[in-house]
Amino acid sequence: MIEFILLLLGSAHGFYLSFALLTKNNKENNANLLLALFVFVLALRLSFMVLDVAGFLNLSPHLIELDAPIAFLFGPLLFLYVNKLTSPSFYKVNILHFLPFILAVVISLPFYWQSAEFKLAWFTDTPTTLLGLWYLTIFDMIFIPLKLVILALYIVCVYQRLIQYRTDIADDFSNIEKISLTWLMRLFSTIVLLFLFWVFSETIEIYVEPCSESVMGISCGELESIVIGLRRLAEYGLVICFYLISIYGLKQPVIFTVNRITNDSKNIIDLSDEKKIESITETKEQLMIRDEKYQNSSLTEELSAKVFDEITRFINQDNLYLDSELSLSQLALQSGFSKHHLSQAINQCANKTFFDFINYLRVEYAQSLLHREHKMNVLEVSVAAGFNSRSSFYNAFKKHTQLTPSQYKKQRRLKTCTT
Repeated sequence: MIEFILLLLGSAHGFYLSFALLTKNNKENNANLLLALFVFVLALRLSFMVLDVAGFLNLSPHLIELDAPIAFLFGPLLFLYVNKLTSPSFYKVNILHFLPFILAVVISLPFYWQSAEFKLAWFTDTPTTLLGLWYLTIFDMIFIPLKLVILALYIVCVYQRLIQYRTDIADDFSNIEKISLTWLMRLFSTIVLLFLFWVFSETIEIYVEPCSESVMGISCGELESIVIGLRRLAEYGLVICFYLISIYGLKQPVIFTVNRITNDSKNIIDLSDEKKIESITETKEQLMIRDEKYQNSSLTEELSAKVFDEITRFINQDNLYLDSELSLSQLALQSGFSKHHLSQAINQCANKTFFDFINYLRVEYAQSLLHREHKMNVLEVSVAAGFNSRSSFYNAFKKHTQLTPSQYKKQRRLKTCTT
């Protein structure tokens, strides 16, 4: 009874969550649409578990195995959501991702067209008809292994994308706390754990059906109990996933929006003309000439140094690093350089990501405040220096000075007293 209530509440919450995500869908980046679909198919799968636990499938045989193809959607929808959320260049959804699901539905159609008596007999007893045996073979030998393989491949792809994303945001943003996607990594870890439960339960079940004696010292009854336990853990894990998405997914801001308009909103400095290169540090009014040929080209070491010197002067001139929301896209719009050239110049000349470079400038400014303003506390200094939180300030300060702000302040006082 407790299992039924928990699964019922979980599935109801999943359907409500999918609707809530649809209402929060952003037209500029409709990642929430994909997340809503992902949550919906999980809730749909959970609802069939509710029907099974409650025994409703015996009363409504036409519902039997309707959920079989649904598992082919888990991997593609999760992968597409993660890519839509984390990649500014991801626009189109390839229909090939859904081909296994479509094929599974087509293959299952002959079974779905059968009578309720046929489905009930297939569900409760060992099938004796040719069609029943055929579908059982398809289900056990093809559907289940194929689901596991496809989901495993998508899990690997999602993991690679999340790892790459950590590098991407460090190259694009100066504050990453709100977009670090720690919650998504937790959700992904939970899904991986559920996947392992699924693999173990399906593997053990291979031995349960033909089991007539102990296997590796474990009785058939114990094996069956393990399968049931693993499936329950998987069911409860789905409910946990819904609550993780409710708490964090609904609050997730759109990450890449400025990037799409950067190159179209302002012309890029032409770096193909040597005279224009020399004038970069000499003129205040920059020449804005688009040159597509050099948009994605690598900068020479000399040119990279000139771009870096100019952008450093440009940032320090107006203390742009004090803007807590400063991004590489915004800097590109204001300076006239392309994102590609800015990122490459900072990486090559400062040996830092954009995130580390801007935070380095913020830490230098914070140090100057700690020198001058003895009355300012650490939180006030962090806000004044452009940090969004005390924790991000502490982390950046210690990374660049090997001291905490308090230790640095104390050290300064000791030096002042001894001089």
